[in-house]
Amino acid sequence: MSGKVYYLLHGIQDRYNALYQENMKCLGAEDIAVASIGGSGQSLLGNILQEVGLNYTDPYIEALHADGTSSPVPAYSDYAQRLSATADRHGGERPLQKGQWPRFFKTHLTPGFLEQRPLKGVWILVRDPRDSLFSWYKFRTNFAKDPLDIASGTFHAWLERPGPAGVSRLADWSIFYEQWADRRAAFQVSTLTTYEDLKREPVATLRSNFEDLGVTVPDDAISRAVEKSSFANMRAHESKSQAKHPDPVEGNTRIMRSGTPNEWLQWITPELERQFMKGEMPAVAERYGYDLAPQQRSAG
Repeated sequence: MSGKVYYLLHGIQDRYNALYQENMKCLGAEDIAVASIGGSGQSLLGNILQEVGLNYTDPYIEALHADGTSSPVPAYSDYAQRLSATADRHGGERPLQKGQWPRFFKTHLTPGFLEQRPLKGVWILVRDPRDSLFSWYKFRTNFAKDPLDIASGTFHAWLERPGPAGVSRLADWSIFYEQWADRRAAFQVSTLTTYEDLKREPVATLRSNFEDLGVTVPDDAISRAVEKSSFANMRAHESKSQAKHPDPVEGNTRIMRSGTPNEWLQWITPELERQFMKGEMPAVAERYGYDLAPQQRSAG
């Protein structure tokens, strides 16, 4: 895999790469990676973590510091303002407390890129690959409007086209989650959240996750954070931000698009079913509890 970040907004990928690589130098023994492929619900989980008062940061658009704090990067303020999880910091309304640990940081990188850093742990966030890749496709073509992704045309073609990692999107998902599953036991602490559980049983799911990581958060605080982070509330926040910072690109497309588990049931075709059964994906998906066999089309 290449070391390029899995992020491209309005043609500024090189700046994202440079910022992220600089941020990696600030990671230490009290940092916990929140690892996911794009489209897996990182915006939702990140917002919940901030709402319960934990230190969550996005090193793709923020500058990290060795004391545990992070600060806005003006070049990405328009994007950051759309997301509740970063809007307050970029608006200067809720700065992080100095030395607040552990620090949770977003990553779309495989563990090999972080192995030189003495991280405390990992929080793996995974979603049914059919839904996560479809959501990532929509983000890159509708919101980011990346010319290379748009040139793929259909979702079917995009799945087979090499992305920034140099492999197809299908292989990208499989490699990412296989490597994190294999590497998880090496960390001091670790936990796993499926997007589906986060949506269906958020309080119980997060309680278990926090226990795994040795973090104490009362159930009532989790409940309040989940409510504030609902799809309706986060979409309303983005709409408000859009009104203040109109998207200059035609379409004014949202980041918060759907947020629905098992959305794949609405668009899956036999051809796409066959694609998702290729290579290592079925076996890796099964490690996380997902059955990609065609008969699952009728599952609820």
